[in-house]
Amino acid sequence: MNNSGKIIAVEDAGKLLELFSQSFAVEESSDFSVRLAVVAGAAELRIEAQNQKTILLIRPLLHASRQWLKSEPGKPSAPLELILSPHIPELLATDLRQRGLSHADLNGRLFIKVPGLLLDRAPRGGRYRSPVSAPDLFSAKTSRLVRALLAHRDRRWTQEELTERTGLSRGLVSRVLNELIEEEYVVREGTGTRKSAASYHLAAFERLLDAWKAVDQWWPRAQVRQYSVLTGDVGELAADVRELLRGKDGRVAGVFTQWFAARLRHPYTDYAVVSVYVRPGTELDLKFARPVSNGGNLWLIEPTDDGVWRETQDVDGFALASDVQIYLDLLQVGQRGPDQAEALRNWEGFAR
Repeated sequence: MNNSGKIIAVEDAGKLLELFSQSFAVEESSDFSVRLAVVAGAAELRIEAQNQKTILLIRPLLHASRQWLKSEPGKPSAPLELILSPHIPELLATDLRQRGLSHADLNGRLFIKVPGLLLDRAPRGGRYRSPVSAPDLFSAKTSRLVRALLAHRDRRWTQEELTERTGLSRGLVSRVLNELIEEEYVVREGTGTRKSAASYHLAAFERLLDAWKAVDQWWPRAQVRQYSVLTGDVGELAADVRELLRGKDGRVAGVFTQWFAARLRHPYTDYAVVSVYVRPGTELDLKFARPVSNGGNLWLIEPTDDGVWRETQDVDGFALASDVQIYLDLLQVGQRGPDQAEALRNWEGFAR
């Protein structure tokens, strides 16, 4: 087990069982009891509810996986099990509950469904996690591939196309694709030969976007400088900023996002803020603006990674971030940002 700060990575199945047994001894009320027992090196839950007795074998698995959903609970030939992992993401836990698959993690999550008993406990925190082996799909680097897939939700890709598009190594693209396939976000068609390359396409757009949404953090990945500008015309302000960002070669060194970008894609709110990604260290001659600590109507955003510059789109002469990026950027900033985000996502033209 590797202890790094307050987050503990559990790297051994035996340690996983030991930690679970230390935190769980008995769960009971006047109607039921659930007791943990260790028998011949294995662990099980002994359940009594409504005059019925059930035994759940505890199956320790270090990595949460959607492959668990292929289990068949209650099948006569299979023993009843409780799947145990250091951490189970909420989206996967939701699907496990819907399937009626008993599961638990070290962060306090507990779901048991057996004859006579339905027990559902939410996690109490996030102290424990699984060991790192599979690539993090939403890290600054690997999210380039996820962004490409989501930004073109109906497109089919070859591995070579994704490698060229993202700038990632072929090996990393292969690992990320394998993980996406394992978690059933992506489907691979064809085996891949010299004459015909295999193709990849999204099979679970909504679920993949929800997974990114669940882990995305706006403020750590963006440094924002706010300015106050005396203008009532958002389009005029955006046009002025665009021209200030235009280089001698005619290219605009900025990508618009959040409210103004969403307004061009699918208007919903009238919030008058212009947000634009700029390269780190960019200084503009903003004679018409004054810096403010908050409440500004012009935001210059320096991103911590270059993913925002990928999968951009041109709308009415403005370079915009991808729909998916605009959506994520709006979710955590208040000021009706979440309302605009969901309206954009629910629009039939989203990511198309």
